[in-house]
Amino acid sequence: MHPGEPPPRPPLLRRYALFSLGATTADFAFGAVFITVLLDRGTDPGTLGALIGVSTLFGLVAEAPSGALGDRYGHRRLLSVGLVVWGAGFALFGWADALAPTLAGAVLWAVGFHLHTGTLTALVVNRVGVRDRTARVARVTRWGQVASRLGGVAGAASVMVAGTWLSADLLVLAAGVLLVALGLAAPLAFPPAPGRPGTSVAGLLRESAAALAGRRFVPLAVTVVGLTLAKVVLVICWQPLVAREYGGDVRFNGLVLLGMSLALAAGAACSRFADHRRPHLWTPLGTVATTVPLFLAAWGALPLLVGLVLAEFLLGLALALFSAWEHLMYSDAARNTLFSVMSFLGLAVVGAAYAVFGWAWEAWGIETAMSALLGLAVAIAAAVVPLAFAFPESRRFFDPGAAGAGGTAREREAGAVE
Repeated sequence: MHPGEPPPRPPLLRRYALFSLGATTADFAFGAVFITVLLDRGTDPGTLGALIGVSTLFGLVAEAPSGALGDRYGHRRLLSVGLVVWGAGFALFGWADALAPTLAGAVLWAVGFHLHTGTLTALVVNRVGVRDRTARVARVTRWGQVASRLGGVAGAASVMVAGTWLSADLLVLAAGVLLVALGLAAPLAFPPAPGRPGTSVAGLLRESAAALAGRRFVPLAVTVVGLTLAKVVLVICWQPLVAREYGGDVRFNGLVLLGMSLALAAGAACSRFADHRRPHLWTPLGTVATTVPLFLAAWGALPLLVGLVLAEFLLGLALALFSAWEHLMYSDAARNTLFSVMSFLGLAVVGAAYAVFGWAWEAWGIETAMSALLGLAVAIAAAVVPLAFAFPESRRFFDPGAAGAGGTAREREAGAVE
């Protein structure tokens, strides 16, 4: 580099990983303390549940059209807006001391989070091009998955460290400041994404809903259901199981969460050893494998901590494989819309699974409830393989060259993500 010459900008893939890590760090820092913040403000359980329910409802409303907004107006623009709104929600939540601004902060948090989901990956994957597309898309999504999981580790660790000298309110406020800073930096860190000015948001939504209802996406949609069920069981059950076996020390919970988050990141990193050309085989296998240590740990056939860490590792593997699969299937022109519609399906499964699991837990006990939902996840995941072979089109990835989506031009741009 000659004297006075500006240093080269870091590769796009590295910036993508840094933004994924930063956003997840803020999210985990908030998630670790927001219930504590609400309880410290004197919020009763009924109001707490209603507040979370309202924010979740707004999030669902924002998720459905968010991808279409990104495809229509540009992924970089929506990424920036989503991060700023999300961060403003955290900041307001941390600053507020009354119910009304707290609720407003929770709504902004939910809306901003769901506006930004999928935009960052779409921004990068759409520049991959046609050369070695399968391997390179898998690499991009793996970097995003690993960075997000490491962000979870950093978020948990930051609460354990900074929590000794910062109040929970200030931790939430700091998380909001980080997200707003990322949102303001996004236009400088990423290339422009012009969107599709000649189309409407409603038209994109109709196109994507019709596409996902077709045979080509059936195995992918079925995979979402099975993988989400396995993930929900793990998320709901690890804290009650740990409390039952080791007591209710929240510091120990933080240590367990840290270990599980590291296992999740390791699983995502190990997805590089799977065959991304056959995700219809590897992803359901990862889903089924995730359920095994959970089932064994629930019934005492495997040490609880071993079972939880192993389940997190396998879940990280399965989620990374699924992320690569879906982005290999989606078209560049409607990538964010398709992602959001599929995410909406996942959120609907989460809501139904929580309701069913709560009823089954109360009626039969946690072990039986876990076994029932895990068995259902296994059955659904096992159905993916015959469905994929019954619908051959579901095993054909999107080809930007064949689709007339400018594959040659995109291939020239692809050095940005090498």
